[in-house]
Amino acid sequence: MNARKLVVVCMFGALGLMLLSGCLFQEERTNNQGGSNIIQASSKFANDQLGQLNPDDIQVLADLATSAAGLDLPQVTDDQAAALIQFLADNDIATQADVQGKLQQAEEDPSSIVISDEVMAVFEALAGNAAAFEGLG
Repeated sequence: MNARKLVVVCMFGALGLMLLSGCLFQEERTNNQGGSNIIQASSKFANDQLGQLNPDDIQVLADLATSAAGLDLPQVTDDQAAALIQFLADNDIATQADVQGKLQQAEEDPSSIVISDEVMAVFEALAGNAAAFEGLG
C-alpha cells in the first residue's frame, strides 16, 4: 500500500471513529454540562464509575435506555440531570455496590437518604408515565 492510500484509509478510519464516538454532531443538550457521548457514558457505567458521571452522561444514558426499551418518556432535562448527579454526591454513591448499600439503608431508615426536590421531580415524572412501562419485565 502506498503512502497516499494509507493516509486516506487512516483519515476515513479516524472520521468513522469520531462519528461512532459522537465527537461530531453532538447535541448541545448533551454537551453543555461536562460533555458526553454514548461511548463515554456507557463506559463509565459499565466500568462501575458512577461517581465519575456528569450530567450530560446521565442524559445520554437515559436517552439510550429509553430508546433500547422502546419507551416514550420525556428527555431528562439539564436541571434534572444535574440534580441526579447531586443526589449521587449527597449520598456518597460512586459505585453500583454503593447503590445496593443505599437501597438497603433506605429500607432500614428511609430518612437517612438525601433526596432533593429536583430529584423527587425526576421520580415523579417517571411515575407519571407509568403507562410507558407496561409490558416490561
